[in-house]
Amino acid sequence: MNITDQLTADGWREYPDQLRTYSRCFFKRFYTPTVCRCNDDKEGLQVCVAVSEHNGVESYEIDLCGELPDGSWIKLHNWATLADFEKGSQIIPKLLRTWEFINAEMTRPS
Repeated sequence: MNITDQLTADGWREYPDQLRTYSRCFFKRFYTPTVCRCNDDKEGLQVCVAVSEHNGVESYEIDLCGELPDGSWIKLHNWATLADFEKGSQIIPKLLRTWEFINAEMTRPS
């Protein structure tokens, strides 16, 4: 099964990304205790996967982006190197924990 079929079967939703016209982009929301400041009406945080094909070989990137409590933005991006998306997607919980760590540091008194 190719990556786009795996994503669709796992509940990821495809969306057009004007900045990534070279890829098919998918998103899915994951529960996080801290939400993106500008999307605080939604639960969790959105993770995106951009799937590209070159010479018949699929590759993908995983990223999450969100607004921090101080109004600044952060983007965590993983250029996935594992051809097996099921194994490569295991980075997602680590990215979400990194998001939580950064948020905790931003709200911790100096």
